[in-house]
Amino acid sequence: MGLGRKAQRLLRRVSERLHDWFFSSARFDRARIEPEVIADICALARGSYPKEMIAFLTGAVRQEGTERVLVIDGLYVKGYDANENSTFFTTHDLPMIGVQGTVHSHPSGNVRASGADRQLFAKHGWFHLIIGRPYTRETIASYDKYGERIDTIEF
Repeated sequence: MGLGRKAQRLLRRVSERLHDWFFSSARFDRARIEPEVIADICALARGSYPKEMIAFLTGAVRQEGTERVLVIDGLYVKGYDANENSTFFTTHDLPMIGVQGTVHSHPSGNVRASGADRQLFAKHGWFHLIIGRPYTRETIASYDKYGERIDTIEF
């Protein structure tokens, strides 16, 4: 007798996480976003309102003492189409290295990750941000590639 769909999804998720844990050089203990990147994210989101915006977070994991710190030090902004509820982009011209995740806006102000957000997170890096209106540092939520909140973040 085979596994049910729910059990298959759970098994796949556990398998993916184990693979990531054993083989990923991108694991980190905490994340830091440089102040100029925060300013750029806020400006991009405000400039895109009432539509969503999306950009890619660039940086690297660095050893700082005994901790591995993901330092986000730039944005890669590429062309995209957007409306009030979503963004659409192609991935053919993304940089080969340095992309650590994504940032996108929610004009509604709700910074919870939707199912579509979780699909995006799973495909594009380890660290993701959602910024909600009024587009300030205080309205940014961070997530891992599985759509789970990350609270070990410095601005």
